[in-house]
Amino acid sequence: MRTVICHFYNESYLLPWWLNHHKNIFDHGIMINHRSTDSSVDIIKKITPNWDIVETRLSEFDAYMTDLEVMNYEEQVTGFKIALNVTEFLMPTLPLEQIEHAIQKLGRVGCAASGMICVDNNISITPNYDSPLQTQKYFGYDDNLIIDQRSRMLLGQSPYPYRNRFYHSHKVGMYQPGRHLSYHHDANFRVNELMIFHYGYAPWNESFLARKIQIKDKVSKGDISRNWGLQHLKGYEELNSDFEKQKILSIDLNTHPFAGQALKHLR
Repeated sequence: MRTVICHFYNESYLLPWWLNHHKNIFDHGIMINHRSTDSSVDIIKKITPNWDIVETRLSEFDAYMTDLEVMNYEEQVTGFKIALNVTEFLMPTLPLEQIEHAIQKLGRVGCAASGMICVDNNISITPNYDSPLQTQKYFGYDDNLIIDQRSRMLLGQSPYPYRNRFYHSHKVGMYQPGRHLSYHHDANFRVNELMIFHYGYAPWNESFLARKIQIKDKVSKGDISRNWGLQHLKGYEELNSDFEKQKILSIDLNTHPFAGQALKHLR
């Protein structure tokens, strides 16, 4: 069985695209609800009625505790699995079973899916739910190609590439805080044919910005003291400043050698 695990809070804007994409490539989903007050739960029940919706045991977003909660659910399922946010779309260039077979043939239990940061190249165009979000907002850049720490800091990014995710069949992901990195050695084995399209800067409209702003009151004091999750504390002005910086690097991902192949499968 192939499983995606995702925690969510008031994600009614992105969920229709996210669910319709992932229900086609995963057998099962575990959706961890952080006490949503919008229509997120109803959307999940409608689009993926056979997936599990579970209630979080946490009262706030805390990196350590969220990772432990995700790994608790990972322990309950067998087969390949991945933990994603609603802003993250798993994008393979090949059927997942082929990628899994290749990983296992090498004696590994998993690999890193390469992070692509998606940026809205035309904010005047509002995407619709009739087509995949990736075919409507497909500009961005390969996070792994920017390795100079100073350049990354000027962009408002972390000092190191951090948008990769661990796709694996291990009992648990053995994650470092935030789940972008893992202590498992196979998490350093990056497979170009498997990517994460991270919609952190697209679609850049009021609905999208509202979902970003709402998180700030749920970040734990512990995370704030450790300078974790600070992107959730930014206001509109700072977010727009970050957005303008990302646009400079953005290209049409159809021209990227691997992202372009993955996008072809959606058309």
